[in-house]
Amino acid sequence: MALLLQEFTVIENAWALVVEDDAHDLLALTHLLQELHIQFKRNTTGKDVAQKARAMQPLPNIILLDMDLPDASTFDICDAIHSDEVLAAIPVVAIGESKWASYEHSLQECGFVGFICKPLPRKQFGQLLQDVLNGKSVWSRDCQD
Repeated sequence: MALLLQEFTVIENAWALVVEDDAHDLLALTHLLQELHIQFKRNTTGKDVAQKARAMQPLPNIILLDMDLPDASTFDICDAIHSDEVLAAIPVVAIGESKWASYEHSLQECGFVGFICKPLPRKQFGQLLQDVLNGKSVWSRDCQD
């Protein structure tokens, strides 16, 4: 009996800032990033995200931002990141429940380069991040893996 090995994208030398307040979602997200070999820092409140990103050494290559943060507006956070000349070029991807997919136009106007629906699509997650790191936009409306 042959074993099927699932291939995962490995993204070397990439850093992410993960902004997620839900412990279960944070655990799932950090596990996926570890599988992809992406280094990361976490912010669990949404407070001072731009300052945390600016303080990272090296700077993050991507920022993954939960849509339902208790202490801050996701749109305000994205605006603060893009208003900072040091951080402005870093792609910001929104992560949230399927209800947020209908906000695609507003997210684009604010400067997000994508939206990934929860539950996170484990099989496609690496490719979605690789696409963003390669300058593409990703708008995932399908919440099925």
